[in-house]
Amino acid sequence: MHTIERFSTFDSSIIIIVVLPSEHHQLWRRLCKEHAFEVNHRIVAGGEERFHSVKAGLDEVAQDLAGRRNRSDGAAGEGAMHDSTVGEGAGYDSAAGKGSKADGAAAGGSKADDLLIAIHDGVRPLVSHDTIWRCFADAEEFGNAVPFIEPADSVRVILGDDSRPWQRNEIRLIQTPQVFRGSVIMKAYRRNFNPAFTDDATVAEADGMKIHLTHGNRENLKITTPEDLAVAATLYGMISR
Repeated sequence: MHTIERFSTFDSSIIIIVVLPSEHHQLWRRLCKEHAFEVNHRIVAGGEERFHSVKAGLDEVAQDLAGRRNRSDGAAGEGAMHDSTVGEGAGYDSAAGKGSKADGAAAGGSKADDLLIAIHDGVRPLVSHDTIWRCFADAEEFGNAVPFIEPADSVRVILGDDSRPWQRNEIRLIQTPQVFRGSVIMKAYRRNFNPAFTDDATVAEADGMKIHLTHGNRENLKITTPEDLAVAATLYGMISR
């Protein structure tokens, strides 16, 4: 819910698609009712791997676009599609979408080319509005944007039974949201699953896309352990809108 709110408060016109395991849909609806969570969103069933869950979110976007095209064919002068984004999370995949104007204006026409689709981990509730803005703005200019932070620790590379130091200024730690032009990321996700696909950038790269990196925010951690949750609770009040 906190993750969804980060995107909703950034731009209320964003279309948010939350990808959840089908067996958790009833629980999610109950929790939304219990916590009076009223941010508008859709839910779709996820898949076996992250790849399949993101693809399910993208398929929902494609169906929405097709429906808009059909309605537009039947009614001349229908309004342009509003901003939309897609996102994914560990266990709880979340998807949102935004039009191609980084300032929040509606995109012109109901086409995938007019959309910027942001795929975000549901377990990253501390993404800053600045990071979201940079990702959309850079994707508008470069076709995609993948946020990163630089490692603070020393880095070593494992080579068989040995290890060697590596220059940490050559290493980037990748975050989400990863933002792409709709037509490009939808095409990339038509391929078959490969275990080497660790995020959306690797899927897009396999389809020939050159990845553009942009700055994320260090608080935007991925909550995977109880310790991460405790850190996130402390950091929550510190991130800027």
